[in-house]
Amino acid sequence: MPVLETETRGAVLIARFNHTIPHNPMSLELEIAIRSICHESNDNPEVRALVLTGGNDRSFCAGGDFKEVAQLSGSAAVAAYIDRVIDFYSTILSITKPTVAAVGGYAIGLGFQLSLCCDWRVGAPGTKLIMWELKHGIACIVGGYLLESFVGRAAMSSIVYGCEAVPLSWALDHKLLHEFAGSGDLVERAVARARILGELPEITFRRTKESINQGLLAGLRNIALEAKQAHVAGVASSAAQQHFKNVLGSGPRCDGSARNC
Repeated sequence: MPVLETETRGAVLIARFNHTIPHNPMSLELEIAIRSICHESNDNPEVRALVLTGGNDRSFCAGGDFKEVAQLSGSAAVAAYIDRVIDFYSTILSITKPTVAAVGGYAIGLGFQLSLCCDWRVGAPGTKLIMWELKHGIACIVGGYLLESFVGRAAMSSIVYGCEAVPLSWALDHKLLHEFAGSGDLVERAVARARILGELPEITFRRTKESINQGLLAGLRNIALEAKQAHVAGVASSAAQQHFKNVLGSGPRCDGSARNC
């Protein structure tokens, strides 16, 4: 079974995350597949917009795959992982066509940040946007930077330090989510929005998006060293190891509760 399922609806390409765990932790295999579909979308003139989603009945992405992250040891491996994550976000931000995130279920940490790299975000009744890294001994430099860019310092502090799910009404008011779909209608609503965005004149959309995202891309590069140093220090202190142990000890799954995601 492929880790990423694709479907074309007219000029909209849908990339559905299909990790064996329903909450779609971001494994290296899934990341590589998403990178590939991003490049394909950019290079294919028949694709006018891209939808990233976990589907109607699965989570968008419950963060990094702890089975892989827990194996990181040594400062070089941790720094290389942070470089990889920042490059991953940069790949999505660099797509010149409209990108829509259909965010159902959990969008935690890396998953939340991934959604912020898309141009438009559609939520659903069960959507849970959470940046809870600090609660589990993981630095939140990149997440803090992205959130501050979107909602300002005070709101970012509340989300990052509070480590709780963002209320959906607040997320809509502050455009962490742009619109809301009914139960079972998430992907369809995202595709409809992608069609609208994909019909905008290509040249002017591309040039506008490149200009808008230029600052975010530069900012990610600027914080890379700080993020690597913070994560290396966290791993060296073993601050996150108990969380990894708790998650992995519950078995290779995410049981639907935030506790085991």
